[in-house]
Amino acid sequence: MVTTVRQERQNKIIDYLRSEGFVKTLDLVEILNYSEATIKRDLVELEEKELIRRTRGGAMIIDKRKIDIPYLMKIDRFNDDKKKAMVTKIADRLLKDDMVIFIDSSSTALHLVDILTKYDGLQIITNGLITASLLSEYTTARVSIVGGSIVPKRYTINGSKALFDITTYYADIAFVSCRGYDFTIGATETMEGEAYIKQAFRKQSKEVALLITSDKINHRYMRQSLSNQDIDYIITDKKLSEDEINILIRNNIRFMSESEL
Repeated sequence: MVTTVRQERQNKIIDYLRSEGFVKTLDLVEILNYSEATIKRDLVELEEKELIRRTRGGAMIIDKRKIDIPYLMKIDRFNDDKKKAMVTKIADRLLKDDMVIFIDSSSTALHLVDILTKYDGLQIITNGLITASLLSEYTTARVSIVGGSIVPKRYTINGSKALFDITTYYADIAFVSCRGYDFTIGATETMEGEAYIKQAFRKQSKEVALLITSDKINHRYMRQSLSNQDIDYIITDKKLSEDEINILIRNNIRFMSESEL
């Protein structure tokens, strides 16, 4: 996807702040070689997206663990995200021709598109606008997108209409991600709508596979989307401890990792 100059500049600001935590506006002017007025406009936009907090003379990052960068920023870095690509490569073992599949709007699940190109007769339902577009472009699947409200800047659909639409389908498996996974309470989200969508996918699916990269493990957020009892598979690039694996076994969750490739 083509990245605008402004997006590239704001990406660099976010990357710098994630590394340093705080930066002065004048330092960004020097680092990025743009005018002070341009940098200030960028900081205003990033604050409106709730990614940073402006301070006198500079800006600071909001809690690094809770930051959710805009979806297009994630797509800009799509090909460089080796962890997510590895997770979806592992998920390939659960796929076969002629399946009905739910896929959520997460950038992690978006990596499934490359995997799904080799299967025939698939029917795929998603709440992701970009996900639906890429599935339609690169796979032979019959793709359906749920109706509802588009979440600003997230390219995702949720709301009561989306939840109702999901009840009109039944899938063999749902592939979903999350903002955080805790071994005690399961998968969690910061946004209520995202949590409800994943609960609906769970209710209408025979099985659920949770796709999580190592940076999401042992973090919890406000909204529970899936309890451990709701999850059939956890697929991750992280090497789990014996105690963590035993927790999954007690909850009848199958752990799938890179070692199975």
